[in-house]
Amino acid sequence: MKKIVLLTVNDFKHVFRDRMLCVFLLAPLLLTCFVRFFVPYISEVYPIIIDYHIYIMMFGGIQTSIMFGFITAFIILEEKDENVLQAIRVLPITPEYFIVYRLLFATVFSSLSAFLMLVFSGLVWPGLWNSFLLAIQYGLAAPFITLIIATYAKNKVEGLAFFKGIDLLILMPILSFFLPGLWKYLFSPIPMFWTYELYSNAIKGSGTIFAFFCGTVVYLLIFAFLISQFKKRVFNL
Repeated sequence: MKKIVLLTVNDFKHVFRDRMLCVFLLAPLLLTCFVRFFVPYISEVYPIIIDYHIYIMMFGGIQTSIMFGFITAFIILEEKDENVLQAIRVLPITPEYFIVYRLLFATVFSSLSAFLMLVFSGLVWPGLWNSFLLAIQYGLAAPFITLIIATYAKNKVEGLAFFKGIDLLILMPILSFFLPGLWKYLFSPIPMFWTYELYSNAIKGSGTIFAFFCGTVVYLLIFAFLISQFKKRVFNL
């Protein structure tokens, strides 16, 4: 536990030294304030926007949660540039411990940010229990982004390009709600599809456990592949 606390403190010190990462750290708060105060205002001016509140919340929840995935990925990229990751191999911290810590760091803070967005936005309330389920699902988007960027990007410039591409990918499943019938399941291999489906079902009052289960399974399968790739490409294991 002491190791985790020390690593977390060091990570936040690292974030506060980088202006760009500080902006990403503040982004969840700014997004929550935007949804809480600005969206209701423009909804009064343009009532048609009310019909799209749930999609705004889907967007806000995922954007809030992925920020910590981006931050964690960039910390790892800097550690790669400074050969810190190679040094870890000779320290009493195993690569597996390092990976689990990094993913937990991203997941915990992302889940917390997403939960606060759901609770304080006041826009589309899915209920307390479903908010917990959604927070977990949204939180898993952070390690998803972390693993892809940290594994395949060679530097921070490439990492930023990867982030933009992944951000587009994870938003695409929202389009499934505008497709007829079973066509929406074309997006089901993307784990965020099930998070959005969970949110939609929570508002309708049906099928949240099934969507949560399916989303978790898809995430775990993708994580198994990405972690093996991370160990192979980053730690040469």
